[in-house]
Amino acid sequence: MTMPHDGRCHRCGYKAPITCFLDDAQFGPFLALFADLPHEVQKPYLRYLSLFRPASGCTLQPSKSERLTRELLALVGKGFVSQQGKVDRPCPPSLWVLGMERMLEQAASLTLPMKNHNYLRTIVYQMADQADARNEQQVRREEVDGSHRVCRQPTDEGMSEIMRKYLAQYGEPHDAK
Repeated sequence: MTMPHDGRCHRCGYKAPITCFLDDAQFGPFLALFADLPHEVQKPYLRYLSLFRPASGCTLQPSKSERLTRELLALVGKGFVSQQGKVDRPCPPSLWVLGMERMLEQAASLTLPMKNHNYLRTIVYQMADQADARNEQQVRREEVDGSHRVCRQPTDEGMSEIMRKYLAQYGEPHDAK
C-alpha cells in the first residue's frame, strides 16, 4: 500500500504528509478506502476529487470523500464498465485513470461541482468500447490471415457415443496444416 505524500486539512488548508491526518477519526474511513484503490488510480483520484468540491471553495467533507471513494472503488473493482442498455466492456484501472485525466483537462467546461461518477463512467465506457472494437478488429484480421488460434473444449451435450469413445481414446482432433 502506498499513500500519497501530501495531504491538506479540510478546515484550515494546512498541508502535511497524509500520515499526519491518520489520527483524525473523520478521515479514517476515507483513507482506508483510498488505500484499496489500485495504485495507478490513487494519484489522479486526489485531483479528480477537486471536481466535487463545493462552489464556495471549501474542501470536501470527509463523509462525501468517503462516499465518492467507495463508489469509485466499486466501479474500478469490477474489471468492466457498464452503460445502461449497452454491452459491458472490459475495463482495466488504466482506463479509469485516463477518464479522470480527461475530465480534469476539461474541468473549465464542466458543470461543477460534480454530483457523482456518471460522467466519468460515460467517458470510460466510450474508451473501453473503442478499445474493445480495436481488439475485435485485430482478432478478425488474425482469423482472415490464419494466425488466430481458438482452443475449444468439447462438451458432452449432443455428442454421440462414438465421438465420446474417440475423444477418450485419442483426445481432441488437431487441425492439419
